[in-house]
Amino acid sequence: MIDILIISPDPAQASEIARIVGEGDAHHHARTSTAALADLGTQQQTLDSVDLLIVDGVRMAQQDFDTLSALTARHADLTCMLLAPSPSADLLIQAMRAGVRDVQPWPGDPLALRNAVDGAARKVHSTRREGRVISFVSCKGGSGTSFLAANLGFAASVAGKRTLLIDLNQQFGEAAFLVSEVTPPATLAEVSTQIDRLDPAFLEACLTHISNSFDVLAGAADPAKAKEVKAEHLQRILNLVRHEYDLIIFDIGQSLSNVSIVALDQSECIFSVLQLSVPYLRGGRRLLDIFRSLGYRADKVRVVVNRYEKKGAVGLPELEKALGLRVASVIPEDGASVSASVNQGVPILRLAKSSGVAKGLSELVRSLSPPPSTRRSGILQRIFSKPTLSRA
Repeated sequence: MIDILIISPDPAQASEIARIVGEGDAHHHARTSTAALADLGTQQQTLDSVDLLIVDGVRMAQQDFDTLSALTARHADLTCMLLAPSPSADLLIQAMRAGVRDVQPWPGDPLALRNAVDGAARKVHSTRREGRVISFVSCKGGSGTSFLAANLGFAASVAGKRTLLIDLNQQFGEAAFLVSEVTPPATLAEVSTQIDRLDPAFLEACLTHISNSFDVLAGAADPAKAKEVKAEHLQRILNLVRHEYDLIIFDIGQSLSNVSIVALDQSECIFSVLQLSVPYLRGGRRLLDIFRSLGYRADKVRVVVNRYEKKGAVGLPELEKALGLRVASVIPEDGASVSASVNQGVPILRLAKSSGVAKGLSELVRSLSPPPSTRRSGILQRIFSKPTLSRA
């Protein structure tokens, strides 16, 4: 998906262009404006979230080309397309000098315009950052999912990845307070109620900044307000942030819903967190059944054992046999260090860097790199290459 801004002095023309563009790819988010280019140039933040600017150039003057040149110089990642009636050679040269990537005749063939927009979208996708998305899910309360998700985010930032944690846990979203004592300026629910304002500047003001490279979008403090978050809201937020961050982490907890399934579907891998006990074993099997029903492949789900003790009631071999999956990571029991971290709101890598928990999280970060070679594939390859979760 790309964000498209269509500007035209004629509202009807702008709407018609948006209609044609929308028919080409329903995943494009197109909005229209009747603002003049000169006015757009004074609104610095307006273009921050725009990938493709389509300009109705029916009344283009030299001053407009000068403004367009300044806009494209200021926004290096912005792709600009000009629509003009019977574009001449002189106009093409002016457009090229102004930083325009493509000129299309308008009015013209709707199919040609859609193909041009789709081609521009492919170029945008090939050049911009595409952050990796992962999720942490619990099969039972008290597994420590939020603690691991929040502290993994900090560990990833220490390892050089710009990281964002999005708290989807609907039970009094507390993830931000596990790594910070700062009250979040806004929550995911509050962002969702103002989704039409969403752009990088607005989102930036809503985030809790844990460090220079680790941010948290806090969960709703009131479970009732969590219902304000809709699947389409989360998709729009994800479309924006995955080009701003190297790693996006969802703390889902036990909240499986239409909203959290958007996060799970988009996740490269899902960390299923449990502990070595019979109740967690039963819950783990039920959770894997849900993942099977959603069609998730076995290599997408990774089992993380938290609070591991060698002399636990259930051993790792028994757990792996019951789940039909190997354990991907083990986080040892260290109640003192974890308790101090939670009580102080300080990441455990900052408070107890040499603890087994901190080392386990650092190892988990390393396991995320390099990315799998089959990160993106065609539908036939996805169907025939690897099996989905097998039953034990």
